Amino acid sequence: MSDYFEAEKDVPALRRARGAYIAALLDDLLPPMRTVARACGYAIAVHGSLQRDIDLIAVPWTAAAYEPEEFVKALRGAVAGVTGRAHVSAEWTPKPHGRQALTIITSGDAYIDLSIMPRVRPPEDGESAA
Repeated sequence: MSDYFEAEKDVPALRRARGAYIAALLDDLLPPMRTVARACGYAIAVHGSLQRDIDLIAVPWTAAAYEPEEFVKALRGAVAGVTGRAHVSAEWTPKPHGRQALTIITSGDAYIDLSIMPRVRPPEDGESAA
């Protein structure tokens, strides 16, 4: 994370400004991200405080949901279309319940922390859905 985040700890005005920037950015990003998610078979939702970054959860919604890597590639295109840049900062990080997470960095050093729930194959004939 940048030195900006360190400065925010001591300067309340910077924290408020960062939160306002994140909220405004989300207003611009969410419609195209939802369009891409829907086309890729996912639903996305916002969670978290929106004070320092944008936290998103993506849930496979259709049987034809894209592989996570392909979904992220499409989502990055939507983000870059709005901000001019969308760089994935690191490899996947495993999370509880099979979630995977990564961070997308936009221009203006805004961070999108994206968690994706795993795709689950439907039970085959004779299998239980447990």
